[in-house]
Amino acid sequence: MATKPLRIGVAGLGRIGWNFHCKTLAAHPDFELVAVQDIEPERRQEAERTYGVTAYAEFADLLRHADLDVVTIATPTHLHHDMALDALSAGHHIVIEKPMAQEVSEAEAIASEARRRGRLVTVYQPHRVMAYFQHLTRILQAGTIGEVYHVRRALFNFARRNDWQSLQRYGGGMLNNYGAHCIDQVLQLIGYDIRRIFCNLRLVASLGDADDVVKILIETHKGVLGEIDINQASAIRPYELQVWGAHGAVTLERNTFTVRYFDPAELPEKALDPGLASANRAYPSDNVPFREESFPVDPSLAVDFYGNLASAIREGTPLLVPPEETLAVMRTIERCREDAGRILETRIASERP
Repeated sequence: MATKPLRIGVAGLGRIGWNFHCKTLAAHPDFELVAVQDIEPERRQEAERTYGVTAYAEFADLLRHADLDVVTIATPTHLHHDMALDALSAGHHIVIEKPMAQEVSEAEAIASEARRRGRLVTVYQPHRVMAYFQHLTRILQAGTIGEVYHVRRALFNFARRNDWQSLQRYGGGMLNNYGAHCIDQVLQLIGYDIRRIFCNLRLVASLGDADDVVKILIETHKGVLGEIDINQASAIRPYELQVWGAHGAVTLERNTFTVRYFDPAELPEKALDPGLASANRAYPSDNVPFREESFPVDPSLAVDFYGNLASAIREGTPLLVPPEETLAVMRTIERCREDAGRILETRIASERP
């Protein structure tokens, strides 16, 4: 007997709600997209024509749609808290766009209410499910580069943001927006036991008042470093993802991995020389037998986010993105903001002299 699809509604028909959630769910074997909500009438009409769904102007009306199992909240960040609590109160499992909420206290309230009502809540972290990140975790688990001690993640671009994501009052800014991606990935790789954080927030190209250049340095209690650069005012793209281990390093560039490593057993014998007169006045060096391999990302390793959610609802399978890990991301964002203190301005000159 075939398993009945889970009935789902999507709130917010903007970029991600329309281009990913609706498109994915309309074709997903585990779900039936039955309803959507958006304040824009043109978007509601487009959804009705495209997917044959019922479209609502008000979120409360979406929640009353018959027999909904799940609600995806793909609205601007400042709306997440109230909408999530309303959806949980109506008895639905929920998917929330990142970041989970505008403040840590709001995210904690959502997670607490989900536990109280026995409902699932997960946050869509697209970079975690993508093939390149799943492939990277397999490379590191193989132990080829040894114990990881430093991870660098970056998103470079030049974009003068002029949408709601450029405004603080809506939860905009790159720390919240792209930071939710990068911090989630870095914590997955270095661990969640954060000892200290450095953060610098800057406004350069954005037309709003929120940060568009972010620098973060995270150190765990074990001393592992996570470094994040998010720069939307950059003329260059110097790196994407780099991981250092005791026996080598991994880099990702243009969907291709390069792994440079050595086998510790092949290193020549070498003894410490505690003397102050260096032999032959030479600097120490090593003839390391490095190996280097380059290979494309395996696209088959991408994870089905909604497939995982369906299994979690039906069978109790662990969520790919459990709320505890999302709360760790939210707390890290808050600590970054506290360390930065304020957003520094280095504005582009509006006129040439």
